[in-house]
Amino acid sequence: MLLSKNWLQKYVELPESVEELDALLTDVGLEVESIEDRRDAFKNIVVGEVLTCEKHPNADKLSVCTVGDGEGEHTVVCGAPNVAAGQKVIFARVGAVMDKLGFTIDRRKLRGVESAGMICSSSELGLDENHDGIAVLPASAEPGMPLSEHLSYDDVILGIGTTPNRGDALSHIGSARDIAAVKNTPLHRPQPPALEVPDAMDFEITIEAEELCPRYSAAILEGITVQDSPDWLATALTAVGIRPINNIVDVTNYVMMEIGQPMHAFDFRQLSGNRIVVRPSAPGEQFTTLDDEKHELPDQSLLICDGEKPVALAGVMGGQNSAVSDDTTTILLESAHFNASSVRRTAKLLQMSTDSSYRFERGSDPGITVWALQRAVELIQSTCGGTVRGVYDNVAKAIDKREVSLRPAFTNRILGINIPADEQKRILEALDIEVNDEGESWRCLVPTFRSDLEREIDLVEEVARIHGYDNIPVPGRIEMHVGDGFDASAFQNRLRQLLLGFGCDEVLSSSLVPRDHAAIGEMKDRVALVQNPVSKERPALRTGMLTSLLEAVDVNIRNGHPALRVFEIGSVFAKEGENSFSEKKMLGVAITGNAVARAWNEDERPSDFHDLKGILEELLSALYLDKESIFYYDRTSTLSDQVLTLEVKGRYAGQAVEVSDAILARFGIDQPVYYAEFEIAELEAALPDRQMYRPVPRYPSVTRDLAMVLSTSVQARQIEDVVRSVNPAHLRSMRIVDVFTHESLGTDKKSVAFTMSFQAEDHTLTDEEISTAVNAVVDAAKKELGAELRI
Repeated sequence: MLLSKNWLQKYVELPESVEELDALLTDVGLEVESIEDRRDAFKNIVVGEVLTCEKHPNADKLSVCTVGDGEGEHTVVCGAPNVAAGQKVIFARVGAVMDKLGFTIDRRKLRGVESAGMICSSSELGLDENHDGIAVLPASAEPGMPLSEHLSYDDVILGIGTTPNRGDALSHIGSARDIAAVKNTPLHRPQPPALEVPDAMDFEITIEAEELCPRYSAAILEGITVQDSPDWLATALTAVGIRPINNIVDVTNYVMMEIGQPMHAFDFRQLSGNRIVVRPSAPGEQFTTLDDEKHELPDQSLLICDGEKPVALAGVMGGQNSAVSDDTTTILLESAHFNASSVRRTAKLLQMSTDSSYRFERGSDPGITVWALQRAVELIQSTCGGTVRGVYDNVAKAIDKREVSLRPAFTNRILGINIPADEQKRILEALDIEVNDEGESWRCLVPTFRSDLEREIDLVEEVARIHGYDNIPVPGRIEMHVGDGFDASAFQNRLRQLLLGFGCDEVLSSSLVPRDHAAIGEMKDRVALVQNPVSKERPALRTGMLTSLLEAVDVNIRNGHPALRVFEIGSVFAKEGENSFSEKKMLGVAITGNAVARAWNEDERPSDFHDLKGILEELLSALYLDKESIFYYDRTSTLSDQVLTLEVKGRYAGQAVEVSDAILARFGIDQPVYYAEFEIAELEAALPDRQMYRPVPRYPSVTRDLAMVLSTSVQARQIEDVVRSVNPAHLRSMRIVDVFTHESLGTDKKSVAFTMSFQAEDHTLTDEEISTAVNAVVDAAKKELGAELRI
């Protein structure tokens, strides 16, 4: 972005020196990358007047001229055929350095006549490529005026670099706003008159994609004359690197560089149907832009159309079929707000980058479209006349000021200094942020041109930026309070190492999955979609780890590796509300294929559900959670007919399933897959604070087996709960060893056998102690479960 110092000072009082301006802009985040001081150009080159012009006495093609430069008269030998008395010319005095020609002007004799200076052509100064003769200046040019001043080259051009979030700074007024805030001086904005059209033409604006074009404003002017721009306008645009074209196009570019609103002018007679339609492009649609290039448009590119055809590629470039020409008399001025992502996508895919797209990609101001029309109309009428026949504004989707709270005390705590509340308020209001003082917390309304200010900390940064980072003192001594180290990934690494030790391989995959894959499982109604996915085939975020692991299984099977034990640690996502989403870390484990390969001494054995359960039990044991966890079958799901649920310390922590054939078929897998997933946060939260060493008991253990007849509805978990609730003295372990059903027990009964191990640390247990513990378990089972001791 190029800034003209002469242009900039129309809106704000600037520092006295260029160095100060350079430092100020850089300090507020608008880094100055280049400085071109044009005031040093054309030294000793002034406006001259040819007082006399006579033929050289010794050369037919040379003339001897007398040139006045405001200070005296000089004899100059000139070879240009178009030189004549009375002309205002470009005169290089003795001592002028001609950079383009590579020499310095001095006194010299040409065919016997001494020449003290040089009458120049514009090409000899590098102004253009016109070699037809000397440059003849307007009659109003004042002899003796430095050429740089006459050409308005008495300017300094600063090239600034802006970050992608500062689209508001891509204009002279945008940059002037920051300067005014720092210097605490007024910002002078133009005040164009309102456009009142009592007899407006019938004209309609239809927006078919409000997300891509929330607002479209337009004005119709008739009776205009397309011609060259006045010098002030052409000079202003040339200074910032824009080539003047004609007064209409130049005004739209001027407004863009002034306030940051890209505009476009259409030849109204080329538009059909007295309407504008803003719509996405159709597949395969083609369009010819102003540069006479025909493009096949990416699907859903935003187009500006009349009643019959496309006339512009929204935010990027106008069309050849509606361009303003020399005989245009009526124009339609466009001033709109387009979605930044839409413009960026179209420009990148078509490999087109324009001043307009560059600004739209960084975010334009939806609140300024009508003001830009008023300003453009004011400038057009001042340069070529014209009558306004209509002003139209379609707000398809209102974009209001964002409300953000700010606590002045919080600002000071974050910055570590005391900026008075009044100064904080002044800074925010200088940046056009409306501040409503509500005591300890302010309600701030962020202007629509600052879409990057969303949180309280963003406003703190604005205060710090304008106050000046250099004004925040650096402490000579920093106190540091060092506590215990914390590594958020330590537990995940621990899980990773354990599973690798169990013979599993780790899988790393993307969180983005196909839409139908994300809907697998019980979260299908809470799938989170990405607005701008990297691949249109993967627009959704996974709701579980199963999808990623099945994709890995499928790839490995197809490449000749059917026996797998794989796991992945990653994030899963779910939609919680209209604009809210959740994210959590999950561990997924999958096994498939043979658990034991065929060998000379044993047969092959396919993996089964118990192999998966064994891995999970070993994992829990290694985490010291085996005493705190329990598996039980309790339900069916969309993943499987049977679900083995894991609870740790009474809280749901995960599940294990045999993946249903219907799901496997969607991935083209024709062999069983056993899958488990765990919520990492639940496992980590259940970890014991510390492990206690317990010496191996010196006294023997005693086991007792019991068989009880219970209802078939009683689950193993309930039996274990009863045993634990009794808390028999010296009980070390308890496990179920057999389940027996027979018609002799009844159709609704089963026999469950379990063994209990008892051991004391300080003595050998007696039969009486063991019997007391066993009887307590039997009594509790009879009372709680209706069990009968089977003899």
